[in-house]
Amino acid sequence: MENGKAVKGAPKRKSDEFSNPFLTQEVKIHSSPAQAVFENGYEKCDSALRSLSVVLPAVLKSDNEVMTVNGAVDHLINNAFVNLRNESARLKKIAEDNGIEIGRVNYTNVTAYQAKITCNKSGQYLQMIRELDRLMELVHSTWLAGFIADDAKGALERQWRRKTLGVSAEITAILARAFSAAQKLKHDVQAEPGQAATENQADEVAETPKKKTRKTKTQTPDSTEASTPLMGEDAGLAEQATKEDDL
Repeated sequence: MENGKAVKGAPKRKSDEFSNPFLTQEVKIHSSPAQAVFENGYEKCDSALRSLSVVLPAVLKSDNEVMTVNGAVDHLINNAFVNLRNESARLKKIAEDNGIEIGRVNYTNVTAYQAKITCNKSGQYLQMIRELDRLMELVHSTWLAGFIADDAKGALERQWRRKTLGVSAEITAILARAFSAAQKLKHDVQAEPGQAATENQADEVAETPKKKTRKTKTQTPDSTEASTPLMGEDAGLAEQATKEDDL
């Protein structure tokens, strides 16, 4: 549109297309466990969180139900942060108590990712991945210092990678359950008027008294029976009339 006039040949935008905001951040991730979480869980989690934030309120149309779903997501994310930070504090204390100096660990394959943030909670999950990366640095520092064994290092990597990925999977499951409940509620609401009409018709049929059918018996008039001669009678009358003519 130029100077308030539409430009000829410009493609028409569909009425149901919206211009949605998003933010792109570059995030550098050092450890392999945190990289695996970003590659396998971030986009799915971002998509699910955006649907919960933007699409679900329009479908449910109930503030209480939307608050319940958002409360479950907030509880899940907050618990994950608490667990990550508690584990980091535990490793730091163990290292300090044993006189281990935890230095900055270098990595051979630091990767920079472009993270697309489409809603406020997506940024929280991205921060969770950053904190997982810092936790792995603590694990690797204590391992390189000889404080933890190889099997303990591997177990900690798997444990926290799965837990952080589990947050993404659980948020996706919350979204699926919320939409399923919304569809069921919509189906029940649509079915109620038809069910009520069927019940009213059934009540009307039950209240209507049944009319007794009267059987009508057809009777033949006596005069008809008397005036209709039988076949034998016709022959007798004809013979009598012939005799009378001969006389």
